[in-house]
Amino acid sequence: MMEYDFDIKEPTPDNQRTNFDLLALSKNISPLIKKILGKKGFMEVDIVTNWAKIVGEDLAQYSVPLKIDFKKNQRNNAILHLQVPSGAFALEIQHRENFILEKINAYFGYNAVSGVKIIQNSAMPLKQDYEPVETKKQNLLTDNEKNYIQQQTEDIKSQKLKEILIKLGHSIFNESHLKEKK
Repeated sequence: MMEYDFDIKEPTPDNQRTNFDLLALSKNISPLIKKILGKKGFMEVDIVTNWAKIVGEDLAQYSVPLKIDFKKNQRNNAILHLQVPSGAFALEIQHRENFILEKINAYFGYNAVSGVKIIQNSAMPLKQDYEPVETKKQNLLTDNEKNYIQQQTEDIKSQKLKEILIKLGHSIFNESHLKEKK
């Protein structure tokens, strides 16, 4: 029988794995990509790499910026192309478009983007850990509205999608009631 002598080291401060190598790689690649893509590319790379910081974790979980279209010889009032996994998410993006535009333009410090084009891609995987951020608005729904939402979603087979649509329905009715109060 052969004996093997392996030198197994316990993690110490000297040999622990860190992600500093990835950060260094990112710092080296980003300027190169920005240089290759030019000014338009700089904005695209910036939006893609900082999407969660710009719009928040909730929206970033189910939307991916694909590209930015500028009109010829312009660097403002662009159209942002966003990919989402389904119609329910497309509705949510459409509902929050002004918020998204405000966040992007505040991030860049000028009116960089003036519109959003939503692209639905059913093959786009939904993050498994997706959990919508709960709003702290009070529930103003009537029993009829709750029943209506349940009836509209009862045939949906995907439990996660069904839950998301129910929450979207509640949000829409709550928003409507809040506007009526003003």
